[in-house]
Amino acid sequence: MGKEEVEALMLRYFPKCPLCGADKGYEVSGFAKQYVQCKSCGAKWESTDFIKCKELEKLTLWEPADDGKGESLKLKKFPVEFWQDSEAIRNEERKIAEKESAKLETKAEQFREKLIFHPEMTQKELSTLIERSLEEITHWDYGSTSEGVWGPILGNTSSADATTIRLLRAIFEQNKILIIQNELLRRALTETKTNAKP
Repeated sequence: MGKEEVEALMLRYFPKCPLCGADKGYEVSGFAKQYVQCKSCGAKWESTDFIKCKELEKLTLWEPADDGKGESLKLKKFPVEFWQDSEAIRNEERKIAEKESAKLETKAEQFREKLIFHPEMTQKELSTLIERSLEEITHWDYGSTSEGVWGPILGNTSSADATTIRLLRAIFEQNKILIIQNELLRRALTETKTNAKP
C-alpha cells in the first residue's frame, strides 16, 4: 500500500487529529508504512492495521505531541473508538495522573517512615525517641552475656554472627540518639539566637 492510501485510511477515521484537533493531515512513515504523524502537533501513531490498509481497529500513540500533550498515553494501545472520544481521552489521562500521584504519595510516605525523625516533631516527641533507642540498646547489646563473650571465642559461628548483628543494631540506635540530640541542640541554639535579637 502507498502512503496516500494509509493517510486516506487515517483520515477516514480521524479527519482531525485525536490530540490537537487540527485537520492538516498526516505524514506516513516506517518501512511497512505503519506510522502516521499529525502535520500540526507532531503526535505520531502506530498500527499494524495500516499495513493491511482495510479497517482501522486499534491505534497506539507512538509519540506525544510536540508540546507534550498525550505524554501519559505514550505507547498505549486503544480501540479507534477511544481515540475518537475526546472525553474518554481526558478521563484516561486523569486516571493515569491520579495513579501516578498516589504512587508518589506512597513513596513519600515510605521515605518519611525511614526518617529518624520528622522536622515537625516536638521536643517531647524527640525525647521519647531517645528513650526508645536507649531501651533498644539494652535489648540488642548482649555482649556481656556468657553467650556473647564465649560464643565468638569458642568458634560458634552462628553465635558470633548473632553477636555482630546485635552490636551493629545497638550502634545504629546510638547513632540515632546522637542525631536526635544534635537536632535538639540545633533548636536550642536557634531559639537562643532568636530571643537574643533586640
